[in-house]
Amino acid sequence: MTTGQAPNVLSATMAPMLPISLPAAVDGASRGDAPVLLLTLPRRSLYEQFGKRAIDIVLGSMLALALLPIIAAVAIAVLVTSGWPVLYASERMGRNRRPFLMWKFRTMVIDADDVFERWKLTHPERASALSTHWKLEDDPRRTPLGRFLRKSSLDELPQFWNVLRGEMSLVGPRPYLGREGIEPRLSENIHAVKPGLTGPFQVRGRKELAPRTRMEIEAGYASEVGLVNDLAYVARTVQPLLKMDGQ
Repeated sequence: MTTGQAPNVLSATMAPMLPISLPAAVDGASRGDAPVLLLTLPRRSLYEQFGKRAIDIVLGSMLALALLPIIAAVAIAVLVTSGWPVLYASERMGRNRRPFLMWKFRTMVIDADDVFERWKLTHPERASALSTHWKLEDDPRRTPLGRFLRKSSLDELPQFWNVLRGEMSLVGPRPYLGREGIEPRLSENIHAVKPGLTGPFQVRGRKELAPRTRMEIEAGYASEVGLVNDLAYVARTVQPLLKMDGQ
């Protein structure tokens, strides 16, 4: 299934299609030097309309129950090592760019904002790079336990709650922040489906992927939604988890 190349998200072989126009901010009327682009997305299949949600509820519930002892252990570890609150909510963009609160175990210190502001004063060049790369190696805000939770991806276990609520799916593009800049032609595809607990980003390279490559790969997921592909993504998530190559 994986070829190592980013999928062509504008493939002419996808059918049937629904036309989607670009926002007015980038159409020909506002930019005379740029041609008007017409994006196309496949119509939602019966699986995407009904089966995918059923899989999220049934398989998501089974996995959440099986992992409940680990979830409880991580919650206690966070509470003991760094206090309350145990969970952290981050606003992300869901299907059709609808915002929702994505839950994670807290991996940063309580006064993370103050710590970050002090860090930016002493590291201006690295702080400037964060405008395009939102990941920071050796983040001074992370707790010792938080570093382990990030690498092992255990901090993402509370997102099963988002899956059961219908805000996320077990499989899909990763949940993007509203401030992350995505080209309109890629954004239409990425946000045509619910973000996922796992998906192309997690199994095709994770942090080794350049931001542009990652977005192109995730944009291609909208054209490959299907039961077999989704179950394959879930199964293939085990290997990167065991490698502990989270960010």
